Amino acid sequence: MKKILLALLTFAVFNTYSYSQKYEIIQKKDKYGIAEGKKTWVKPQYQKISALDNNFFYAKKDGKCGVISPRGMVMIPMAYEDVKHFDDGLYIVRDQNLWGIVDRMNQLVLPIGYTNFEFLDDYLCEVKSQGKSGLINKFGKVLIPAVYDDIAAFSPYLLMIKKDGKSGLVDMKGNLVVPALYDEFDIMTERNMYCVKSAGKIGLMDYSGRMILDAVYDNIEYDSPVGYLLHQDGKIGFYIAEGKVIAPVYSKILFAQPEFGLVVVKEGDKYALITSRGVVTAAAYENISRFSPQGIAFVEKSGKLMAVNYEGREMLLQEVMGGGNRPPQ
Repeated sequence: MKKILLALLTFAVFNTYSYSQKYEIIQKKDKYGIAEGKKTWVKPQYQKISALDNNFFYAKKDGKCGVISPRGMVMIPMAYEDVKHFDDGLYIVRDQNLWGIVDRMNQLVLPIGYTNFEFLDDYLCEVKSQGKSGLINKFGKVLIPAVYDDIAAFSPYLLMIKKDGKSGLVDMKGNLVVPALYDEFDIMTERNMYCVKSAGKIGLMDYSGRMILDAVYDNIEYDSPVGYLLHQDGKIGFYIAEGKVIAPVYSKILFAQPEFGLVVVKEGDKYALITSRGVVTAAAYENISRFSPQGIAFVEKSGKLMAVNYEGREMLLQEVMGGGNRPPQ
């Protein structure tokens, strides 16, 4: 079986090599043509001939360039300053130092008026015109007119656009996802989110470009067991996984217990409990202990000692004393 496979591979490679070497460029004095073995298909008459990527040939005559077939048929007339292969059946042509795209029949696909072409991937190509960037696909279709200062790859699904010093996002079809209103985008790789910055403030955006939080915060961190930690005007709040925003009204985190997915925060001179499941108690406790392995904490509320569990449910001491829990001394 291995010998058969090797033989097939050898045959395929040999045939590919033979086909690619079927035609050769010949020279007579300072002119060039094309031959196939002993058969001359194109008599030496061109200033230059070179192979393109699709079995056709670039040809130059009387200072102008075009495309010919291996047997001399003129596909694109010698009418351009330069010609390059773009994609299947398409060519970039230059006239008066500007580029456009034509097909094999010399039909205009993209008007001549661009200064640069740069593929971003196998399908999308950035184009520049008058110093501005646009986007076309590999078929020469304009997806985004050349109106932006820059276009660059951003994520597997999005491209970043820049205009007048601001950044935005478009999808792979050229549809506007996020307007060019932001100063910067920073990826939070551990959560598949982006921080967006505008006028010194920060917001949150998901991978699809959907705005989760408007750019109104001084900082956004992911360093609590509850969710994203939001800083605003010296106060802290939270954005939890369920999509709930807990307003930044707290002065500090007293303590966190990741094993229960909770934090105890201070508002004014009292404390509240916030959980990753979205439970938010009122800031009603003068004092609160850490939670026991059973998930019970003792609290002082309006001068009275009582208990609260890790889900925020208040409990009388009688409910908890039988479970081996003891109030702090």
